[in-house]
Amino acid sequence: MPDDPILSTYNALRAARSPWEGWWERLRHYVLPSRQPGEDALLPADDTPGAAGQPLCDTTAVEACQKLAGAHMSYITPGHEMWFKWTSPDPAAGDEAQSWYNRCSEIANRELALSNFYTELHECFLDRVGLGTGSMFCGTSRSGRLLFRHIPCGQFVCAENDEGCIDTYMREFSFSPHQAESRFGAAALGPRARTLCEQAADRHSPCLRFLHAVRPRDKRNRSRSTARDMAWQSLYYSLDDNVAVEESGYREMPYMVTRFLKWGESPYGLAPARLVYPDIERAQFLNRILDTLGEVAAFPRILELANQVGEVDLRAGGRTLINPESASLGYPREWATQGRYDVGMDRLRQKQESINRAFFIPMLELWSERKQLMTAAEVYARENERVMQFSPSFTLFASDFQPLMERVFALLFRLGRFPQPPSTVLVPGTRGEPSIAEPHVVYQGRIAMVIRRLQSEGIERSLARLHSMAALEPALADHVDLDATFRLAARLDGVPEQMLRPEHRVKRLRRERQESAAAAAGQSAPVPPTGDAGPAPALMQAQPQPLTPTAAA
Repeated sequence: MPDDPILSTYNALRAARSPWEGWWERLRHYVLPSRQPGEDALLPADDTPGAAGQPLCDTTAVEACQKLAGAHMSYITPGHEMWFKWTSPDPAAGDEAQSWYNRCSEIANRELALSNFYTELHECFLDRVGLGTGSMFCGTSRSGRLLFRHIPCGQFVCAENDEGCIDTYMREFSFSPHQAESRFGAAALGPRARTLCEQAADRHSPCLRFLHAVRPRDKRNRSRSTARDMAWQSLYYSLDDNVAVEESGYREMPYMVTRFLKWGESPYGLAPARLVYPDIERAQFLNRILDTLGEVAAFPRILELANQVGEVDLRAGGRTLINPESASLGYPREWATQGRYDVGMDRLRQKQESINRAFFIPMLELWSERKQLMTAAEVYARENERVMQFSPSFTLFASDFQPLMERVFALLFRLGRFPQPPSTVLVPGTRGEPSIAEPHVVYQGRIAMVIRRLQSEGIERSLARLHSMAALEPALADHVDLDATFRLAARLDGVPEQMLRPEHRVKRLRRERQESAAAAAGQSAPVPPTGDAGPAPALMQAQPQPLTPTAAA
């Protein structure tokens, strides 16, 4: 059925992806050799220059990719600490709402640690760093746990909407007849798949091709919550029989695509290795030449007379007998062994340093070399300089990761993992029913902390300037809300939320202190303004009912 809209869309997106496939293949060979199916690029192969199977002679790019992907795990999403927390989207929601989102953040971090999240995320980060584009699926397992799956780069196509968000995602995969029958049921399969399920001698070899397409649903009944009326359409399509085998839906986009850097209007990302690809190739060539030069120095070429063939002993401590005529001519002797090994090494180091800079290795080495004799101010200055160079990639990561964080929040809420929400986090839904406001995500990894510290340093500089100017004009202090400034600076510095007293407790402490001082002076305490004391008015009393997980989730 060549005019099927699903196949037409898939083929069009594959055609748009085709220019990237050649680059991905080159980068896999030089940066991610483990991503080459059925081939070990580290083993010797054809030595012809430029051959596709040519072995790696320089692993600088491979090591740099591994280090930067590991830095993503250690400095952006460290599994041993809370690397993110959710906050209320409404700053005026109060401490009760903030406390509830904080508890949800702690639960979510534990749930991620209990799942396969970090294992699959590392594979995703390797693709993000090495190939420029990584992808991962987020759903739930049959046991009710979060389930993640890394989708290798090149096995999916995607497209963005007018706001630059990934809203169409299709991936091709293979199932064995046993898996297909178990997943979809024999009745839903096409004729070829059913025949294989019934007659195949080996029912466990992947031989059936399927396509999973997720895209916004054009027409749906918003008053219903069935799988076919959810915001995202999920369609499994048999590429062997050209039939749809399952249609359902998702409440949130289940696939996440993260790019290292944006490349024009393309939905696929730019890898750091592509920026220094000529240096990567040249480093391979130089290392190959230096290996040859080293071998020649260790095992020099020998020039000998024709009548000396087989008589020159090249063994350690060997003895070669020559006649006076050969001795007068200077045979045997070394030949064509001259070469500037030091010049080659200098050029190779230049290429390797260029590759390491592209992968931000100097930033990582700064953190691994903190034992050097540097003051805290020097360390902060270097961190600020180098991390700010990485900030475009981190900002894009935060933007690309947002759908995944929303998905995790919604899944855990529907699974009943979160405590009952207070009324201060509820907002009217599309049909008037109370629903949970989507939280903001605050990242707390090392890189995020350095970026936020720049904001905190701006606060400190402004306060220092205010302090010096207030000596001339005390009224300038009226411009600054010191309570709000301190709480903002503390949160930018990543202090635990338990360290900050709720605002109503701070007001109560100040009122009690004022009353004690007034009593000691024999005066009556002034009556506080109406808005300073007393409980905050309840916003909504209705509580949301936990939603049923999607059929496809």
